[in-house]
Amino acid sequence: MVFVLEDLSSIRTLARGKKMNKWLGNWAFYQQEQFLSYKAEALGKRVVHQDPRYTSQKCNVCKHIKRTNRKKSRFCCKNCGHRTHADLNAARNVRDDYILSSTQNGTEEQASVNAPYVSGEITLA
Repeated sequence: MVFVLEDLSSIRTLARGKKMNKWLGNWAFYQQEQFLSYKAEALGKRVVHQDPRYTSQKCNVCKHIKRTNRKKSRFCCKNCGHRTHADLNAARNVRDDYILSSTQNGTEEQASVNAPYVSGEITLA
């Protein structure tokens, strides 16, 4: 078993407003990761990090990416209509991106998964 976490190392460097930066600064991501790593190692499991780009905007069903798919804790895909809790959708995307990146043939597909955000939306096949 593998525990896949978003790589949140740069989350404190982004400008998100005074209130949000203070809240994020008080949350001990590193400490949580250390606890999980310690417990996982004791059970013979591993912890890996995955690029979090677009995981909250991408539909985990059709892979359509659009900024307006997520509104607070609700996720509703503008392409296929899939509805779920936004955090559950993002967690499934983190899992799926890790699986894709860990396959031998995943190198070409992985490049398209993590393509930079250029316009208002990106559609992945």
